[in-house]
Amino acid sequence: MLAATLARHRSKPRVYIGCMKSGPVLSQKNVKYHEPEYWKFGEEGNKYFRHATGQIYAISKDLATYISINHPILHKYANEDVSLGSWFIGLEVEHIDERNMCCGTPPDCEWKAQAGNVCIASFDWSCSGICKSVEKIKFVHDRCGEGDAAVWSALF
Repeated sequence: MLAATLARHRSKPRVYIGCMKSGPVLSQKNVKYHEPEYWKFGEEGNKYFRHATGQIYAISKDLATYISINHPILHKYANEDVSLGSWFIGLEVEHIDERNMCCGTPPDCEWKAQAGNVCIASFDWSCSGICKSVEKIKFVHDRCGEGDAAVWSALF
């Protein structure tokens, strides 16, 4: 599924693919994902601009080259996904909200897989990844994965 999704967009010069979101800027200290520079986003309670959640995203070669060349002058916020999104705000970039990158762990991804909508990635929103991943990764893969044959039959 990941390879097929990326292949659909490979000819686009400036593409940013992911589970796009716009959550609150967290100004309170001692909370997970606190943004020390919250004041740059306007009044307290404002939201971040649209950006791909940090669990998984993809960018085109042109954008990767842009970052590589300009990294010394690109501002880095507390969270890497916010930083990446901020670097693309003033550029001509196609933002693609790929909903198959927005799946929760079972039962969410399992139901989608049964309906023929296999997820590219699955995660628990509460812990920004797979909670207890060492114990759960095989279970999630068995319930939500495409199956081993998908790798060998993929068309790029």
